[in-house]
Amino acid sequence: MQHHTVQQLESGPRAGKHVYTGGNDRIGRYVECCSAPWQEILQLPPAQRDTSPAWDRIGHDTADEAYAHMRAVLLARLNLHGRLADWAGCRAPVGEGPCDEPTKGVASIPPVHFSQPLCDVHRIHEVVEAMWDGPGDWSGSW
Repeated sequence: MQHHTVQQLESGPRAGKHVYTGGNDRIGRYVECCSAPWQEILQLPPAQRDTSPAWDRIGHDTADEAYAHMRAVLLARLNLHGRLADWAGCRAPVGEGPCDEPTKGVASIPPVHFSQPLCDVHRIHEVVEAMWDGPGDWSGSW
């Protein structure tokens, strides 16, 4: 099982910056987002890696910014085309409670634990974005 959270870089050119990480004691920790130019850095000769301008694009000034970045990454993976085997009530918040319209449609955000039955009217990006307060810290595997 892996634990996903924001951590602050302790060393290197971006020490003090925040990145969203995954991993555990067995496999170690790795950066899940906030490091898009990492491949660019690895392609440089070792002597130039620590001074690459690509480092300026790694990490965030605050933990909240790193969480927001990972949220955007995961929302880009939103699947609005899932199907349930049986009927369920739509879980979209409407007034005092859920919509509850019968549906077999489901919205999910892999790999996090978000999967909700939503009717055709509510199975849209904006509704899911309003319903899901993640990613926060969570445990699970990609």
